[in-house]
Amino acid sequence: MRWLLTLCAVTCLALAACSDTGSSAGDEQVLRVGVASLPASLGNPYRGNGRPGSLLWHAIFDGLTRLDFDGDPEPALAVDWELVSPSVWRFTLRDGVRYSNGRAFDAEAVVEVFEWLATPEGRRNLIGIEMRDIVAVRAIDALTVEFETARPDPVLPRRLVTVNMVEPRALQEMGLDAYSRAPVGTGAFIMTRWDQRRRHLTLERNSDSWRASSLDRLVFLELPSSAGRTQALLSGDVDLALIDLEEMDRLERGGFPILSTPSMQVKAYTFRVEGSGENSPIRDVRVRQALNYAVDKDAISALLPGGAVPSGQPAPSGVFGHDPSIEPYPYDPQRARALLAEAGWPDGFELTMEVLTDAAPGDDLMTQAVAEYWRQVGVNTRLRIVTLPEYLNRLLTNNWRGDAFALSWNSFQYNDITRAMNDFSCGRFVPYFCDEAITAEFQAARVLHDEDARLEAYHALARAYREAAPSVFLVEHRDLFAYGPHVEGVQIRHRVPVYEEITLQRR
Repeated sequence: MRWLLTLCAVTCLALAACSDTGSSAGDEQVLRVGVASLPASLGNPYRGNGRPGSLLWHAIFDGLTRLDFDGDPEPALAVDWELVSPSVWRFTLRDGVRYSNGRAFDAEAVVEVFEWLATPEGRRNLIGIEMRDIVAVRAIDALTVEFETARPDPVLPRRLVTVNMVEPRALQEMGLDAYSRAPVGTGAFIMTRWDQRRRHLTLERNSDSWRASSLDRLVFLELPSSAGRTQALLSGDVDLALIDLEEMDRLERGGFPILSTPSMQVKAYTFRVEGSGENSPIRDVRVRQALNYAVDKDAISALLPGGAVPSGQPAPSGVFGHDPSIEPYPYDPQRARALLAEAGWPDGFELTMEVLTDAAPGDDLMTQAVAEYWRQVGVNTRLRIVTLPEYLNRLLTNNWRGDAFALSWNSFQYNDITRAMNDFSCGRFVPYFCDEAITAEFQAARVLHDEDARLEAYHALARAYREAAPSVFLVEHRDLFAYGPHVEGVQIRHRVPVYEEITLQRR
């Protein structure tokens, strides 16, 4: 069946080549990008804050800040910022920036964006929820804006990376659904065509953007199968794509460069402690620890690309909050069985885990491996595959059908453990793990402006989370991008190619 789906995908690409021409068409520079899926919200950048949307939204929009190649905040639509009081930040905006519809980007536009995010409609979007601690946004003058937060927020410049600056008047006039199909931003590209039948998105260069682009056009092609994306690369139907582990050797033999880059995530499988049944085994910390001991993380990481090292804590290396002294749970199935027996489950139990497929390099391999390791200690694990829209809905509502689900400790987009720890706290809008003592320590740590003190507090929290075991911590995850030999200047910043810097040789 898989070969048939792949054949269909490649055939569709070949038929589409006449309309979505590549780099060899005249003097145009057209980059075709193969992605596993396109965002369900299209050009609404507030529905989520990660893949697949970020691959599209970073081309169309800008935030006030962005992360540099080292993961530190740098200027984007704001050129400078300062802390003026423990709960007030002041940002200076870039002069001369305009939206693609001609409206000037200024402090008034920033205020209107955050006013919309604070509305009931805005709060129904993930980014609106994540910005709920911002209590006031004030325009000081045309190029100066102040943010007041409900409590001290030392990582606000990092958090604002997630807020793409839509054109708020166009959003109000069009409504969110219409705006998502014709978004207006300040980025290097403008979304000009959405072919729903073929699942193609076309973006044209925004000649008025402050980010000059070497590309004339950017075309996203949805190819759910990793094998299909690889075949499209080999046949020249796409120029750049996210790939899976199984395709690396084949592409490298064909002369296709591959980039393995950090994803700012600890790959994990998370337990639905809050919301599970009163008698659910995973409510017992001994059971959750047992399921960590049951998995051979060294064996799994050996199958992954370089950098995917085992982990036993919330933050990967390179992310603020990582503690290099914390060791992963060792592989000890005997101890796992003993803990299960101590918790009252000597014969194991039935467990359902909900997962996505082909979501990131090695995901399917890791999911199957973890399920099998759990079965070996008596936990009969049933995998339930969900679609991306279903997954996102369940993630927002904690309406899972099982007691475990695939969820990483995700420090994207902050490159700071604050976001992931908040997701695993009682402070989450609908928590799936709530430890009152850990949450109290986290709330105290997150407001510390002194970085050394905050880092020390986060290290202590990392150890507490390791013991509480709300997830099976697995590996430090990586992204894999492959591109054609004719593609030059490929760099990955913030898990997204810097499209405007890419050039294509004539073929």
